[in-house]
Amino acid sequence: MSQAPGAPARSWSIDWTNTLFLGGYHLLLFILLPIYIARYDASADLILGTAALWTLCLLAITMGYHRLYAHKTYRTHPAIEAFLTFFGTLSTQGSIFSWSHDHRIHHRHVDTDLDPYSAPKGFWHSHMLWMLKKRPDINPRVIHDLWERPSLQFQHRHFGSLMVATNVIAWAALWAITGDPVGSFVIGTLLRMFLVHHCTWFINSLAHMWGSQPFSTEHTAVNNFILSVLTFGEGYHNYHHTFAGDYRNGIRWWQFDPAKIVIWTLSKIGLAHDLKRVNHLTIKRRLVAADRHLMMERIEELRHRIDVEAWKRQVEEAAASLTENLNGLKTATDRFQRLRDEKMAEMREARDGKLAEMRSLRDQKMQEMREARDGTIRHMREVRDEEIEALNQRIEELKQAVSEEMEAWKSMVHLVLESPESRLAMVPAAR
Repeated sequence: MSQAPGAPARSWSIDWTNTLFLGGYHLLLFILLPIYIARYDASADLILGTAALWTLCLLAITMGYHRLYAHKTYRTHPAIEAFLTFFGTLSTQGSIFSWSHDHRIHHRHVDTDLDPYSAPKGFWHSHMLWMLKKRPDINPRVIHDLWERPSLQFQHRHFGSLMVATNVIAWAALWAITGDPVGSFVIGTLLRMFLVHHCTWFINSLAHMWGSQPFSTEHTAVNNFILSVLTFGEGYHNYHHTFAGDYRNGIRWWQFDPAKIVIWTLSKIGLAHDLKRVNHLTIKRRLVAADRHLMMERIEELRHRIDVEAWKRQVEEAAASLTENLNGLKTATDRFQRLRDEKMAEMREARDGKLAEMRSLRDQKMQEMREARDGTIRHMREVRDEEIEALNQRIEELKQAVSEEMEAWKSMVHLVLESPESRLAMVPAAR
């Protein structure tokens, strides 16, 4: 069929493998599920088994594909990697190579035409239509840290057969438990696949459209508690896009992020290590910057009704002072931690007897050299201890200053963002 005159040329072609697979299993599910429900009763074992597979698949995507491989926010034992790779393959979302490659491109070019699932192109594009279009080949440089790993190369080369094999194993296991081969296929395979897919895809679509933006408004990602429940912790997406290198998505204890809890637990039993987390002072600094941006927008909206320049000056001064104290507190805290670690290391060395050789010296000249050196070391330790004490005092002073300024800052944010414009016009900007 010829193209209409003047119509723009289509810059993409259909990926028939993905289109037939995704369209085919959706169609099969929509046909078979009503028939199964009408003719059979799903047993409790079938429902629980399907829920367990759904849970493990989502955790494998969240903990494995996303936080372990795409962002390298922690490292784990090979047995845990094998477990996550099995259930990640069962999830039928592509190989670790392809998933990590597309996700890193997404973060690098978020909300642009180079973003594979760019949210500004619409809900259905970011949710699933992007997968029906042919994508460029994987660029090894984007995933150079993963590319040379034999186990991941094997999964990528044989993904099709491995995907079928893992799903057959899961179906057979569920059949053996429930005695229901049809239900294990319709509910335990097709419906489970459908739920895993759409819950994951919601992060590419709804998590860029529906929610709050407490950390950054520079991208479309949002925080959404409901999506966190559906995806086992991935719904705090505004935080994730602001601090992608953190193994946590929900940074508060009360935020629903089971993947974070599992990773932390694995670290406590020696099965995970090198957990990366953003310093809480860095997070606060980012929140201040986000609040400042929102307040400046609100003040600009009221340009003709309030003293804009005075309000802007006050916000800028408060933000600069608070940011400076946060920077100073982080610098002092980091220095304090390094000095304390050095002191603890020396204490451990002394306790372990690593200085025994020095104490066994008998030569007078060596003895004198040792005494001179020990005197220098004692002086350095005294200086360090004095610095530790001074830093400790400085940290307490900065904590107090930050605490007071944060309270004043919250009051200002509340006043500027939530008060009616009539009140902003009456309240003098410089107080």
